[in-house]
Amino acid sequence: MIIDPELLQALEIFKHFFDLIHQPMAIIDKEGKYIYYNQESADLDGFPKEQAIGKPLLKVYPNLKKEDSTMLQSLLQGKEYQDTYQSYYNHVGKLVDYLHTTVPLYNNKQEIVGAVEIGRDLSTVRQLQDQVFNLNSKLYQNTEQPLPEIIFASKKMQEVIDQTNILGANDVPVLIVGETGTGKELFARLIHQTSHRRDKAFISLNCGALPTTLIESTLFGTVKGAFTGAENRQGYLELANGGTLFLDELNAMPLDMQSKLLRFLQEKTYWQLGGNKEKHSDVRIVAAMNESPADLLNSGKLRSDLFYRLNVGLIKLPALRERTEDIPVLARYFIDKHKNDVNVVISGISEHALQQLISAPWPGNVRMLENAIVRSMVLQNEPGELQHITLDDELFDINTPYPQNEVNSKPEKAVINYSGENNSLTEQVESYERQLIVNALNQANGKIIIAAKLLNISRTTLQYKVKKYNIQLGVLDS
Repeated sequence: MIIDPELLQALEIFKHFFDLIHQPMAIIDKEGKYIYYNQESADLDGFPKEQAIGKPLLKVYPNLKKEDSTMLQSLLQGKEYQDTYQSYYNHVGKLVDYLHTTVPLYNNKQEIVGAVEIGRDLSTVRQLQDQVFNLNSKLYQNTEQPLPEIIFASKKMQEVIDQTNILGANDVPVLIVGETGTGKELFARLIHQTSHRRDKAFISLNCGALPTTLIESTLFGTVKGAFTGAENRQGYLELANGGTLFLDELNAMPLDMQSKLLRFLQEKTYWQLGGNKEKHSDVRIVAAMNESPADLLNSGKLRSDLFYRLNVGLIKLPALRERTEDIPVLARYFIDKHKNDVNVVISGISEHALQQLISAPWPGNVRMLENAIVRSMVLQNEPGELQHITLDDELFDINTPYPQNEVNSKPEKAVINYSGENNSLTEQVESYERQLIVNALNQANGKIIIAAKLLNISRTTLQYKVKKYNIQLGVLDS
């Protein structure tokens, strides 16, 4: 087997890197023979890795036609395939759902000397999708659901809830816009529970959690024979008939699917994938997105006609930093909610801890606040009020990077007295280490994450040592 020397040289340089990617990857030469075929490809296709190398692609896939092979079409015609979905039966007869990118490889004379393909096995995603669908089918046979509990004290949130109740009582599409963690699904459930559809199903589909190739079949359903391995399956539109379908992260839906969704909103009809007749479903659509509609429209990621159709009912959820008066009631609610999950008895929250919560930026909003409360409860040593909130998560620093002079500076040198005859070496070392930690925390104004950087140790290691030496972060030693 004669391989183009440039291709061979490139393979020798990158082979180890390819081995570490841990995704199905293969390379063929200009004769269509495999010169690279990793273990992930072997596992996916049920074909031994050693036997594939040097063998023509069509020998490894005897049921595959040349015109249907993206690698051979890339090799022979220079075609590029990006995020292409294929469903096929592998060497041992197992159905494989596969998403891949395939491109031709050129030498310095711009001659095609091979093709490379890297992909992702979606078979597990398909199986999980089917399991979720089956669970939803059973779950929503009993559609009696309580009103969602929304904790607040602010006038701003009261206005949003009043607006939500009005929209819920009117059977129109609704678009909910808010940052991650603001409770978009909670408000979608409130819309459902305040509507005449409350006794029917509420189905949630996260458009960002599914590969784009599976969104259509999940939404509309499939007819047996629509593609390799396709069976007669209901879609979420059929499953939610009479109820509400919540489409979370609508901004992740591809434009062609947005067009089909718009048609359904206008006509209440749709076509199953591979179907030959139109179907009807009486479903109310509630959609949500975590990006600005204006930005999405300007960037072309959101169809304007779909936006205006959904904009009949628009709910904007304020970020937590815009309604800080809600933080104390939320904090107490989460303490009560999780008090049985921790070993220490927490009776409330101190004023110092509340001020920490109120002054934090909360880029992850209510969800992030809950996590911070639980983490702080776990780390508290003594029973009583929650005294200190561990605001040391790197997420807080997405928009506020650490000052360079704090991170790059060194902690002050600890002073230790070696003359104590009654102190063992271990005790002296621990005393020295404790003083180093205290100095670093003082320099970092009590911020664990910055002190950890100063000490060049991990945040979790520093947290352990703070607890070990019983260092109170509220009042540091000098």
